[in-house]
Amino acid sequence: MAEALMKLYETMPATAQKELYDFALFLLSQNNEQSYSTARKSMYGVWKNDTFRMASDFDEPIDDFAEYM
Repeated sequence: MAEALMKLYETMPATAQKELYDFALFLLSQNNEQSYSTARKSMYGVWKNDTFRMASDFDEPIDDFAEYM
């Protein structure tokens, strides 16, 4: 298959060769992104055992938005 592809590549004009080369690089980058995204460890539940403190005025209106309320 590689030999057939090279023969086709050699018969193409230079602009088409450049496009084919760029497309091949694009396909390789897509493949790398997919393998990276599937290999990543899930982040869900990463803080499930941590406790967070909310400010006592968390639900109070913000002064900067008073004219809109």
